[in-house]
Amino acid sequence: MTGEPIDPTGFNPLAMVDMWEDMHALVAAWESKHSANPAVAAAALEEFAAALVQRPKPF
Repeated sequence: MTGEPIDPTGFNPLAMVDMWEDMHALVAAWESKHSANPAVAAAALEEFAAALVQRPKPF
């Protein structure tokens, strides 16, 4: 982890609903485009999430 708070001040938890809806549509499109099944999509998302947490801060 980066040491950042998981729930920063001012974050609206209801925004997570929008994120889930967006991610569901994105994953469905990705599965269709690459003829992937849900297990492959889940593995890809796990790798992406791990990289997202560890990405460097922009300058």
